Amino acid sequence: MAKKKIHKLLLDDEGDFTLIGIASHENDYRLSWAINKFIKLELVKCEDLKINHPKHNIEINYSMYNYSDMNNYINYDLISNKSEKGFLLPELKNIDFILRVSGYSDIDYLSKLLIRLKKIDIVITEFKIDTIPERQKKLFAF
Repeated sequence: MAKKKIHKLLLDDEGDFTLIGIASHENDYRLSWAINKFIKLELVKCEDLKINHPKHNIEINYSMYNYSDMNNYINYDLISNKSEKGFLLPELKNIDFILRVSGYSDIDYLSKLLIRLKKIDIVITEFKIDTIPERQKKLFAF
């Protein structure tokens, strides 16, 4: 009897997304509306991102909006970097929001997205977040 060949598909959960820092003085709902209007997304409010703070043993909630582009298999999450109890990324206190983008395959897509974000009048600045501590990468692996 012939042996069956087994093929395994290994997926890398780490690094499957890109984080974009956004500074804006507007509220989360106003920024999500502007992104929806100018970039043609459909971000909608979803359940807050809940993080357990290890030092103080408290749960911290961060406002979050989500859109899944089923045609292009791209997922967008707009997450507030600030809450009443602290920052999601304390190393980046100068940014107000984090846009998590996953599933894109076009290498130029991110550059185009950054250019389009820059054109939104309520966006002060935007940039790709290149490095965050390893312990914080797990916050965005959802």
